[in-house]
Amino acid sequence: MAGIARSRRVLPWGLLAVGIALRVLAITRFSVSADAGEYAALGRSLLEGRGMWLPLGEGWELDDWTGGPSHHYPPAYPAYLVPFLAAIGYTPIAVQVAAFVAGILLLLVFFFATRDLFGREKARWFVALLALDPVLITTTGTGYSENLLALLFVITVAAILKSLKEPRWILVVGLAAGIAYLTKSAVGPFFLIAGLAGFAWRFRFVRWAVFKDRAYLAGIGIFSAFAGGWALRNLWWFWVGSPAGLLTDWQTSAWISRATDAAFSDPADYLWILAVRLPFFAGVFLLVGGPWWREIRRLSFLKDEAASALGLAAGLTYVLAWLISGALWVFERGPVWWADLTRYVVVANPVVWWMAAKGSDPASRSFKRKVAVAAAILLVMNGTAFLSPQVSIFQAYSDLRERADPGDLVALDRLNKYEAELHLAGSGVDLEPYSEDSTADYVLTGNTTRSYPGYALVEVYGSDNGTALMPGFGAALWTRAGSASP
Repeated sequence: MAGIARSRRVLPWGLLAVGIALRVLAITRFSVSADAGEYAALGRSLLEGRGMWLPLGEGWELDDWTGGPSHHYPPAYPAYLVPFLAAIGYTPIAVQVAAFVAGILLLLVFFFATRDLFGREKARWFVALLALDPVLITTTGTGYSENLLALLFVITVAAILKSLKEPRWILVVGLAAGIAYLTKSAVGPFFLIAGLAGFAWRFRFVRWAVFKDRAYLAGIGIFSAFAGGWALRNLWWFWVGSPAGLLTDWQTSAWISRATDAAFSDPADYLWILAVRLPFFAGVFLLVGGPWWREIRRLSFLKDEAASALGLAAGLTYVLAWLISGALWVFERGPVWWADLTRYVVVANPVVWWMAAKGSDPASRSFKRKVAVAAAILLVMNGTAFLSPQVSIFQAYSDLRERADPGDLVALDRLNKYEAELHLAGSGVDLEPYSEDSTADYVLTGNTTRSYPGYALVEVYGSDNGTALMPGFGAALWTRAGSASP
């Protein structure tokens, strides 16, 4: 019996070690991609004293490479990347190390917060599950901001729970939520839903006393300073003085504004995608919360202020993800059930596990069985992610680095320019957008079926054919006809 008890004490730390090892492995298996490349470019601009400046213009502007201020990303994550870029250089590994460090900090903070809120025994088991979260693991490799965002979300919700007994913690809520808003604030007008829901929750339990709560009002003020300051920055750069522009130009992301306009202009498509994606998000929730459904269902969300705070934090994350991703689909027409959508809700997973912790007994046999089921689900999801074919464009970057000479000119066609710039950094090649009269030495394209007059095909990587779960990320490399091969 003593040996069994000892193994149970060791098991959660073993799962934690596996989760950390998978993060290291993710750095070797996955490549820094898409948004992470633009975050790195912004971090470099901050490091060089140019502020939130995009030297090649907005990432979605494939043909216009005129430099300008970002109207799509907020500053917190680029600022977080600055010391890593300064120490390691403008390379993909710097972005991955930054994501890894944020992930380790997340695990530490989650453990201590869970121990403080629900006890050490529950903290050991639930931090082990968080360590195995496949989205946080894969985004360590791709360099996205989810680990830092989840860290800030955990701090925010933990401080909300602490503030129920010690009101001064609401100041930490305002600070952490403000930084989180500036980490990934592409919520557009849906931000109002979050604000009203949070106020309604507080009003539900304290009624008019909310307006006499100095700590609560100060917390709102701290958050408003972050959000309002960034809104004023956006108006300074992008507002042209029209009343209509005032309603949209304050927002961090012009892309989200366009998507929202498209969704509201085509309500039939918007309602369709919301209906189709509802089961998808329900399924994602069940993968995390399903083993703990009985414990979660038994929480008194209407009468227990702590339970209602947890339910609101997790539920609101899912609702906003559902609404925003639907608007983006109307605008972008991406895959209907793209697995990447799980990034939108991953920050809610620690809160879902807190709901499970609040209603569970770690001394019971059923608790251990549910931990085993939850860990098995997460490990299978990790296995699926690690064994899935990787995006082909990164092989193209690698081949181009070997073929091209310093000073060669590479024209990009239908590819993320900041992703390409980061992966080709240090090779000495110059980049430009492809045009019909291009004289570049190479053409690197995301269109695997197009021909380029005057160029000879080197290799095709993957295919453009996507599925309902994943878009096609094929690429092709062309070299100027008659040029010498290495």
